[in-house]
Order: sequence, then C-alpha cells, then structure tokens
Amino acid sequence: MKPRLLWISGIVVVVAALVALVVGTQWFQSYLRGKEFLALISGLTGSTFRSAASFGPLRWTGASVYSEQATLEGNPGSAVQTLEARQIRAEMNWRAIFEGTWRIEEVNITRLQASLRAPEPAAQSAPQAAPSVPFLSWLPRRFELGRAKIADAEILFGDVRMTDSSLVISPDGTGWQIIGSGGRLMSPHLPELKILDFRARGQGNEVFLSESHLALGDSGKLSASGTSADGGSLRLQWDSVDAKSIMDAGWRKHLAGTLSGSAVIEASGQIAGDVLLQDGRIEDLAVLGLIADFTGNPSFRRMPLQEMAARFSYRNGWLEFQNLTAESKGLLRMIGTAKVAPDGKLDGRFEIGVTPQTLQWLPGSRERVFRTARDGYLWADLVVGGTLQYPTEDLSARLTTALGQELIEKGTNALQNIPGNATEGVKSILDILRPLAP
Repeated sequence: MKPRLLWISGIVVVVAALVALVVGTQWFQSYLRGKEFLALISGLTGSTFRSAASFGPLRWTGASVYSEQATLEGNPGSAVQTLEARQIRAEMNWRAIFEGTWRIEEVNITRLQASLRAPEPAAQSAPQAAPSVPFLSWLPRRFELGRAKIADAEILFGDVRMTDSSLVISPDGTGWQIIGSGGRLMSPHLPELKILDFRARGQGNEVFLSESHLALGDSGKLSASGTSADGGSLRLQWDSVDAKSIMDAGWRKHLAGTLSGSAVIEASGQIAGDVLLQDGRIEDLAVLGLIADFTGNPSFRRMPLQEMAARFSYRNGWLEFQNLTAESKGLLRMIGTAKVAPDGKLDGRFEIGVTPQTLQWLPGSRERVFRTARDGYLWADLVVGGTLQYPTEDLSARLTTALGQELIEKGTNALQNIPGNATEGVKSILDILRPLAP
C-alpha cells in the first residue's frame, strides 16, 4: 500500500504543480495585459525620467510588447518638458524578473517628438516601489532600459530644433551614449544645417557633444562639440562655406566668396569667433561705383577680394566686428570696426586706402580726402551708416565735394590733363557740380 500511496501522492503533487503553473501563467499574462501592470510601467518610467508617464494599451507577442503611443510630462526640474513617442515595440528580458528588474533589452520607436530644457539637480528620493499585487510580492521594483532605436526624431531645446534624425541610445556606464545621423538643425543664430552624424553622451543632468559633422549648402562643412556643464557652451568650426548661403538678401548681391572660421556659443546666447573670407568679390556698392567713375577703372565695380577677416561677437541682438580687414591687391585696402544693432542699423568706422595710381587723375582727392600715405596706400576715413538693407557712406559726398572745389579753384581746364578713359567718369560728376561752377 505504501508504494501505491507514494505514487498517488507524487502524481497529485505533479498535477497540482502543473495546474498552479498553468493558472499562474494565465494569471501573469492577464496581469501583463491589465491596468495594474500598465500603471506599474508608467510609474517606473516616470520615476526614471522625473516625469508623469502614460502608455497606450499594451499588446504582447511572446517577449515582444507593442504600444501605439507613450507620453511624458516633465516634473519641475526634469530635462524633459514634453515627449510623445509613437509606434513603440520593446523586447523584454523575462529572466531579469528573477533579479528584481523589469529589463527592456531593446525598444524601437517609429516617431518621437520631444521638448527638452536645462535640467536641475535631481532631489534625493527613495526608489519607487512596485504596487502590491496578490501572489506576486516578488515583482521587480526596478526598471532598466537597454538600447533604444528611434527612426524619426524631432527635438526642441530652447530655440534650437533638430528634425528628421535617426537616433540610437545605449547605456554607457552610469550614463547614456547617443549616436545620431541625418536630419536638419535649425537655430535663429545660424542658417539651416544638414546633419551628417553626431555622437554625444548624457551623464546625470549633463550632456557632452563629443563630435558632430554638418553640411551647409553644396560645399560648406561644419563641426561642433560642447557640453551643458558649467553653464554650457558649443564650439563651431566651418570651412568651404559659400558666403551667399548665410547672408541676408540685402548683402547677397554685394558680397561673394568662401568662408572659414570658428566660434563659441555660450548658453546665454552670446557668440564670439573669427571669420575669414577668401577668393571673394564685392560689387554693386555706390562708393565703389563712384570711384570707378572717377578713375575710369571698371575693376572697382566688381572688385576681387583676396582676403577679408574679422573678429566678431553677438550679444543681446548686437553684432559687432573688430579688427576687420579687407584687401583687393593693387586697388583698395580697408580696416576698421562695425556694429549692427538689433533693428539692423549700421555703424561702421573704417580707414580706406587706395593706390596712388588710382588717385592721380582725380583732381583734389589726394589733397582734400586721401591725405595719409602708409603701406603703399593713400588713406581716408570712411563712416558707414544706414541699415543692412540700405547702407550709406560719407566718402562719395566728400570725393564729390573735393572734385568740385578743385574744379572751381582751377577751372574746368583741369579736365584736359585727365586720360580719356577717366574723363567720362569725371564729366558725369560735373553734371552734379554745375551749380557750383563759376
């Protein structure tokens, strides 16, 4: 009897275990599809990102779970202001449950829109406990996220927007590694940029941009790196940028060339850097047209610029250029400073130098305007005003006055000593000066 009783008892235990396993499995699967688990995951996700989180209904296929939508509303001090993810598919690691962790090995997101802000230091708080669930007191109380792949991300940080980028976010020690590619970057301080690739790291409340490569127009190349630590700053370098691609419509018709340089953008919005224009050209400016008329030299109308360089800064809407130099060899050299006010008003103070050969057929110009000889040029002061759209200068009027005074003093016979190719230019000025003639 005893062996038989032992066998019966064993069968009963096995059957009971199988029944318990089936019932437990069904109960657990029901729990995973229920409101309690949805509330648990929302709470743990919110705790991780210091936000109020919510998920759409979960649909399970084995270890894979799908949700049509997830949203985050950042708590005060969180780096997340708002976040919405669509078409989310995650792969769960069930074995991690026995280690006390809900672990997602990989999550794929089709579309993500997020608005971020500078985070504040996280307050110390006790880990959020999982809700009490009958028969499952061993439920994990931690949440871990593995690699996240985002096919299409749009992220707004202050007044900087990144769109149409793909991201891969992976754990990296106590932080996160972020690798991105594609998309566009838009900022009020810069023209629209094409994102080639970038690599960054998030550590606590700080973000470190290790490297990035961007494109501007057909040939422009830019790189950037920086950190949000200690107030934050971003370093930019650019090369082979078409000057017309970054200028407003007012100056696009006047200046051409290839730009290179570097700058530092502070978190406050202040920008400082150096810029160099090479293989340039300046044209269709009134003062240059007048010089071309005076000298009979058409090169001034479409003047080549071998090099133009300046130190610049931008703060509170003011753009300032220091140590600005420009030279067209054999024609003209200019040095000075300029400011552009937030409303577009110009204030430039320059010295402009021209070659003695340029002035030899301009009566009165050397004696009355270009009085200083230095470095192979004859120099005069130049004040620029007006606005970016409609700049003004004072040199044209001074040259006209000088020529008029010279002709009044010496008579129009002075024209007899001017070569034919310059005479027509000077005669055109005489039409303006006839009321002054004796």
